[in-house]
Amino acid sequence: MRVEQLVDAIAALDSADALQCRLTLADWQLLAPYLSVRFLKVGDALMREGDTDRELFIVAEGELEVRIQGNYIATIKAGNVVGEGTFFSASPRSATVTPLQPGVAWGLNWEKFDAMTSKHPHLAVDLVKGLAAVLAIRMREALLVGQFT
Repeated sequence: MRVEQLVDAIAALDSADALQCRLTLADWQLLAPYLSVRFLKVGDALMREGDTDRELFIVAEGELEVRIQGNYIATIKAGNVVGEGTFFSASPRSATVTPLQPGVAWGLNWEKFDAMTSKHPHLAVDLVKGLAAVLAIRMREALLVGQFT
């Protein structure tokens, strides 16, 4: 699995909550050793509500379904991030995320992120800025939905 696939998926995503990093292909190649590749199978949950593992994922291929207490919430498409809330907060996962089709996701766990931060601090800052924007947009959308439903 090549990191170029991930970079292409991020660049192609046209979504309000898309990851807006200023990382180049060369930057992603430096970060790739800190990432793990997950091959997604339909029906095998990538994460489950209540889990406490501090790992976020960027979908390189496929689509994921997000459910909270069994209720459909969203679809995550290639190029987007999932799991960022637990990654930063260390609180239990709020949703179960399951692939709708076979695919690939690149994971970053907290320990690897910590190591990456020491070795490539400027890249870590750029990544965190992009992830913070995703969190802010999703939080705003969640608040707006809560106000009108």
